[in-house]
Amino acid sequence: MEDVNLHYLLNPRSLAIVGISRNPDSFGYPFVEIAQKCGYTGNLYLINPNAETILGLKCYPSILDVPGEVDAAMIMVSKKYADQAVDDCISKGVKGIVMITAGFAEQGADGRKRQDELVRKANVHGIRMIGPNTLGYYSASVSLDAIMSGFIKAGHTALISQSGNLTQSLTFPGSQRGLGFRYVVGLGNQADVQAYDLIRYFRNDPDTRAIAIHIEGLKDGRRFMEEVRETVRVKPVLVVKSGRTEKGAKVASSHTAAIAGNDSIYQAALRQCGAIMMETFSGLTSALLAFNQRKPMKGNRVCIISEGGGDCAWTSDACICNGLEVPELSIGTQEYLKPIIPPNGSVSNPVDLAGWENFVEATGAALADDGIDGVILVGGFGGNFHINPRDYNKEKECVERMLVLLADAKKPVLIYSYSGYKQSIFVDMLKEQGIPLFFDHHDAVKAMAALARFHNIQTATIKRSRFESALPLFDPDRDAVARPLLATEAKQLLRKYNISFPAEGLARNDKEAVELAHTIGFPVALKIVSQDILHKSDVGCVKLNLNDEEAVELAFAEIEANARQCKCDANISGILVSKMDTYPGTEVIIGGVNDQIFGPVVMFGLGGIFVEILKDVAFRVCPLSEADAEEMIREIKGFPVLAGARGGVAVDLGAIKHALLSVSQLLIENRQIQEIDLNPIKVHAKGLNALDARMIVSGAAQ
Repeated sequence: MEDVNLHYLLNPRSLAIVGISRNPDSFGYPFVEIAQKCGYTGNLYLINPNAETILGLKCYPSILDVPGEVDAAMIMVSKKYADQAVDDCISKGVKGIVMITAGFAEQGADGRKRQDELVRKANVHGIRMIGPNTLGYYSASVSLDAIMSGFIKAGHTALISQSGNLTQSLTFPGSQRGLGFRYVVGLGNQADVQAYDLIRYFRNDPDTRAIAIHIEGLKDGRRFMEEVRETVRVKPVLVVKSGRTEKGAKVASSHTAAIAGNDSIYQAALRQCGAIMMETFSGLTSALLAFNQRKPMKGNRVCIISEGGGDCAWTSDACICNGLEVPELSIGTQEYLKPIIPPNGSVSNPVDLAGWENFVEATGAALADDGIDGVILVGGFGGNFHINPRDYNKEKECVERMLVLLADAKKPVLIYSYSGYKQSIFVDMLKEQGIPLFFDHHDAVKAMAALARFHNIQTATIKRSRFESALPLFDPDRDAVARPLLATEAKQLLRKYNISFPAEGLARNDKEAVELAHTIGFPVALKIVSQDILHKSDVGCVKLNLNDEEAVELAFAEIEANARQCKCDANISGILVSKMDTYPGTEVIIGGVNDQIFGPVVMFGLGGIFVEILKDVAFRVCPLSEADAEEMIREIKGFPVLAGARGGVAVDLGAIKHALLSVSQLLIENRQIQEIDLNPIKVHAKGLNALDARMIVSGAAQ
């Protein structure tokens, strides 16, 4: 029932505009003008008790006076009349509401309370609501432009945005560059219809080829990830995110009442579920144009074809930096190219044509090469006649042959032509046939990289089991008071999940410490155990490499004194005596947080300066699959250190992987854990030891 009503909301057979004004300068007046201009195929009803007609259409005092059924209603009355408008929609039996009216959750707690009540009333009757605080939506299936644009071109891309203004920033340039849209939806406050609802709907829509999403924040990150992960099995999901900085996140939250979380976690979560992250709107448009050709990459091997060496080098650099390969062409392909390329050109890869005349022949040869997955053309293609008008007919014939070649091509061909910046009938011919042109070398390369990324995503998704993609519901006890566990309590829990620690014992006086040191074996380390002192080493409450009784006694006394100096009334449970791990190894950190958007999240990185200053870490949302854990390890910039760079000893990557999976399971099964740090963990050529543990929980520990 829910998806049926969402369908009628997005594809209404009849639409009522509630609160439309007869003033041409009013906010809502253009909605009617544009709907008429774009040829909405359904019945349009205007609700205004003070007008008989607007723009030639009859006005009704109330939606209850409209004859027949009304599938959807756009409400744009002032906030004080919003409740009555929703009540009338309920009585009329509408299936969906687009709440244009603003002034709800984005303005504080009182507004949120009223917004929640509106949604509750609507949902009781099965009504789906987009907004409040939205500019509306576009639906090509019924030729409805209710987002006040008037320029959106119909096509096969679905766009979801959390900002009305940014929706225009995406659709206008896209339409100008030939990108068509199936749906465009401004979510507003996401009081009811969420991004993940629309992702699911668009996934099942056969006329939607790609989904683009602008997000400022998510309210249920796990549901979002689930829907994206299922969707990328059949079509790409591309994401641009604002609110990535602390300042941007604050602006985003006040603007749309969205919750903008830690950007590092967002980036990891989006990558983990298979979303393709784009940095800019222009880059997003370019990638969508590439996907719109429906010519998939089968790998990441690219052939570059250009008019000169400078373009070849520049584009090659961009490809390598974006994870693409520029391999040598096959011997057969090079032999084919030699007779048609001047001696000062190159038949390798990149292909330097030393001119523009042989673009078609070189492109055909590259497409036929089994070692190439996509082709990038760079130069003045389609506009060289501006330099020499006598080349007009020759270039016309070249472009016509290229169109025939690309129509039959099974691999993607992306064209950056600087002639696209100047009026050219030949460039127009390319655009009319759906051949996208790109702004510059990097623009084309990033679009090709997005195609390759999607191929890798689909391959990885197919390999991963359903169990790995199943994410538990997020329901931590957020109201409980957080408290740190003693290190001994934390380690007791961690040992149940096969996390190993050096031999240790708790001493309450220096005599017990010495006895434990003899039992464990020298050298030992001493560490304070107190809920009141979390950062032990910072205040002199950790002593390492103690090799005899005297050193242990002295260290015990110093730690006690330092603890009292740090916090005179600290509750000290004792001092932990631990066996020093003296075997060669590398220090790493494994941590976890219970994120308010994504729930349990695991972090991994090298220890010491790498995590504290360089922040060279990787995140993943729990539960981790083995593939997730392996990717985390290799994702950090310091991975070569773990692999034994420059003659170093390679550490046990399998032990790290199993520790990551164990911490993931720990966080899933113990949802009261809010933070955990295993730092440092010393990883050896075989096995590892966690040398310290810090854990914060909410409520009573289980």
